[in-house]
Amino acid sequence: MIVSSFSGGKTSAYMTWWLKNNTEEELVVLFANTGQEHPNTLDFVNRCDIEWGLNVVWLEADVQPELGIGTKYKIVDYGSASRDGKPFEDVIKKYGIPNQSYLHCTREMKLAPINAWAKDHCPKDRKMAVGIRVDEIDRMQADAKAKNIIYPLVSMNPTDKRKVDRFWEVQPFTLDIPPLLGNCTWCWKKTLRKHLTLIKSNPEIYEFPARMEREYAMCGSGDDPRVFFRGNKSTQDLIQMAKNPFMPWHEDYQPSLFNEFDVSDGCVEGCEVEF
Repeated sequence: MIVSSFSGGKTSAYMTWWLKNNTEEELVVLFANTGQEHPNTLDFVNRCDIEWGLNVVWLEADVQPELGIGTKYKIVDYGSASRDGKPFEDVIKKYGIPNQSYLHCTREMKLAPINAWAKDHCPKDRKMAVGIRVDEIDRMQADAKAKNIIYPLVSMNPTDKRKVDRFWEVQPFTLDIPPLLGNCTWCWKKTLRKHLTLIKSNPEIYEFPARMEREYAMCGSGDDPRVFFRGNKSTQDLIQMAKNPFMPWHEDYQPSLFNEFDVSDGCVEGCEVEF
């Protein structure tokens, strides 16, 4: 059995389509919703499911408030999936605000529910398929074989970004999200330049992280209040920074390795699970 971790991005969607059409093994497709996905991400996952007959299992984190009990899962669907950030907020209530120092958002909202569901419904020798391409091999885990993790777009069907883009150019639908936004619109891993540009163009998407910092700054470990963004900056700090002149991000913008505004923590189109 192959379990496809469908992040909601174009690459993992293409990987899932390829597996569906080119392998004889039983395929299970899982999508873990954080409640803060771009609405078009949910539309895209649903369209892939309908068009390709994937039988996607939609999951959300079911956070157990008791200490020592790990995050479980609840099964939702396209209609009932959270759009208001409830799974994300539940994780923050228990584990605190995620940031560069506290890397638990993907762990608790993606990895934990996917692994919990797979443990309950799949054989132990299942293979977990992750949508990493040949031009991203530095993201592959060294112990992938021991963990039964496979990278079909590296080992089975070598694929780079250009090949993925060509695939979607001829499909009757695609993921309709501007590159600046991505699936997780305000992801703290984005560059400061992208954040400031988004605050100018889409300020409403920062209402959720601003509220989380107001209500849950002291949750989790540590004695100091937590904030989301690089350089110990809060959402309000970024809003103030965006009032000053800066060069906005655009698709042809060439980032500088020597400018703090262009430093990234590896935000990509979809949050691929590191099993």
